[in-house]
Amino acid sequence: MQGVTTRVRDTSAPRAQTTSYFLCFGLVGILSATLGPSLASFATATHSPLTALSILFTVDAFGSVCGSLLAGQLLNRFPPHLQAIAGLTGITAITVLMPFISDRMLLIPAWWFLGMSKTFLIVTVNTLLVWVRRGTVGPYMNAADFCLGLGSLLMPIVIAQSINWTGDVRWAYWVAAAVAVTLIVRLGTLASPSLTAEPDEPPAARVNYRFVLSVALLLFFYVGAEVSFAGWIPSYSLTRGIAGSAADAAYFTSLFWVAVTVGRLLWLPFTRRMSAGRMIMVSVLACVLTLAAIALSPAAPVFLGVGTVVFGLSMSSIFPSAFTLLARRGQVTGRVSALCLCAASIGAMLFPLLIGQFLISHG
Repeated sequence: MQGVTTRVRDTSAPRAQTTSYFLCFGLVGILSATLGPSLASFATATHSPLTALSILFTVDAFGSVCGSLLAGQLLNRFPPHLQAIAGLTGITAITVLMPFISDRMLLIPAWWFLGMSKTFLIVTVNTLLVWVRRGTVGPYMNAADFCLGLGSLLMPIVIAQSINWTGDVRWAYWVAAAVAVTLIVRLGTLASPSLTAEPDEPPAARVNYRFVLSVALLLFFYVGAEVSFAGWIPSYSLTRGIAGSAADAAYFTSLFWVAVTVGRLLWLPFTRRMSAGRMIMVSVLACVLTLAAIALSPAAPVFLGVGTVVFGLSMSSIFPSAFTLLARRGQVTGRVSALCLCAASIGAMLFPLLIGQFLISHG
């Protein structure tokens, strides 16, 4: 009887790689939630009014655009983990130095560099996660974005504790630097994944840029809407008389981000039963209906609170589902990830400005 040879796949390397990428997502979430809670400390350190530092949000977003484009150009030219380590090295350097900056003008290049470094990292690990998990990437992408949201929720707490204990934000930034150094060491011990298909998998399809551009356009609107809602819902609640104070209004932003983060976990069972395209359609429809309900509902905290939670839960699946859709069609390369995240960064820059002008003119 002829023997049968079975090829056993080593799952330890993909597991270690995936865990490391999750932690990188968490670090980017930490960095993405750093600027807002730090503004008052930077204003004190540089003797500047808060309004003069508002430009840092635009600078950070512009750095993200530059980082995504740069990462996409380099990813297929260097060992991927070496590129991720380069992004982490940049993050380490700037987070160590940032608390010592006492000149307002120096904050501009510093935040540009941080924006570039964190997006350089997220483009890289986002692509690598798809390469490692391939056709089964859906649940992993949701879990990665959950880590991103969790980091964003934890960092304001860390900053608050740093200010309470030491009077400034330096220890919060140094915690981020320590995480980056740990990940540098970890990724240095792991082999980089490859875009090349496994022997029992079909080769990757040629990139369909028309399809990729449609996904990039979706992410442009999605991230623009996400950042705009989170940024302007406090002002909306104050304008309509729903919140009695700025402190009460801020809770709606926290409620939104909690809903987005928890939603990434709640959608996990559906990623195995529904196609990514169908999840996107259901989520977008739910978002539109929820926004309409918020606009038409009575001016009461309970209605806005419920609407904020439902909107956050509805939005939470769109970003990971978009990359899952790309992955299942074999469309994820470094340049594709860069194009999509660049579009997302531009949406984050443009939409808050437009919606802010609308709310001010109709307030």
